[in-house]
Amino acid sequence: MRARELFERQQAQGRFPGGQLVVRHRGQVVLEVAIGIARGFRPDEHAQPVAVTPATRFSVFSASKPVVALALAMLEERGAVDVCAPVAHYFPEFAANGKAEITVLDVLTHRAGVFTPALIASPRDWGIPERVRSALIEASPRWPRGTLAYMPYEYGWILAEVVLGATGRSLDAFVHSEISGPAGIPGLRFGATPEELPAIARTYWLGTRQVHVAGVELSRSFEHDNNLPEAVTAFVPGAGIVCSAGDLAAFYEVLAHEGVCRSGQRLVSAETLRRYTTGGGMRFDRSNRLPLRIGRGFLLGSRGPSIYGWWGTQRCFGHAGAFCTLAYADPDRDLAVAIVTNGNRGPYESLFRFAPLGSALRAEGDRLAVAGARSEASR
Repeated sequence: MRARELFERQQAQGRFPGGQLVVRHRGQVVLEVAIGIARGFRPDEHAQPVAVTPATRFSVFSASKPVVALALAMLEERGAVDVCAPVAHYFPEFAANGKAEITVLDVLTHRAGVFTPALIASPRDWGIPERVRSALIEASPRWPRGTLAYMPYEYGWILAEVVLGATGRSLDAFVHSEISGPAGIPGLRFGATPEELPAIARTYWLGTRQVHVAGVELSRSFEHDNNLPEAVTAFVPGAGIVCSAGDLAAFYEVLAHEGVCRSGQRLVSAETLRRYTTGGGMRFDRSNRLPLRIGRGFLLGSRGPSIYGWWGTQRCFGHAGAFCTLAYADPDRDLAVAIVTNGNRGPYESLFRFAPLGSALRAEGDRLAVAGARSEASR
């Protein structure tokens, strides 16, 4: 398969130390690759290299956001959350410092303009709920409400407070019982336990240029911060799932099948899911300083080049994770794709890494669709 060759070539060229590529089609795994080094890539780790296996878990960063979005979609459908209501309806203290009118939908679509730079610069505090809540309460909007400004971490923390206020349950408990459990994906969970840390793939920054996201320069601290035990074990809902590519592909298979699990259980209606994964024209994002199409917690494809392929990916939806991970659904081809690696450079390098893989997979999906149609016709 062309996608396998491309992925293996990228690793051989040093674009990432190790990774996994998993593709599901019509309920089956049609491609599974595990390649390279999970840990021990740098000499200063003073450890023997550890090979990536299909079971290796990685930090997938913002590829976590669609899991949070699905939880909100389910609660909206049940009438437990009104996305047009202010966040302060569910998290009253959030109204401080000019945030009273910001709605749940503003957060879902990254139009709230709320950032917590001091908290982001203190990764050892990410697992301390009181400090996270205080930072959200004390924050003032950086941009006027309605301005597209991607929120790497604040998105998840704010929506976790909405879920808690609306249901009395923590977001991670909701995801465990209402999403990963019914979908049969126990590995889809936030953070790792301290005992699991030695087996988790390390994150590596390989870029040579400065990269700014939401005003934060990442290149100097990204690798250090995101390998801290306090960060990897913390509950960071917008950027903290630790899982395998197989777990992410299984999640997107549910979405590609309009919210229906392999067991036949429906998590959310097709209509509600469509509201989250469609719409939204291309707009300039102030945080990444590039044009994006964003739905409700999902990055959407486009007519031209996107992370999902070089052309015609309007129907694809999913999310990148930092500059190392991409997971998405291509419903037209019944594909659920997860590309998980541990090498980060920057947004443009990500585009030129992921788009060729996406185009190759789309071509393979077309081939599988034709083969399936011929098989059905011959019966």
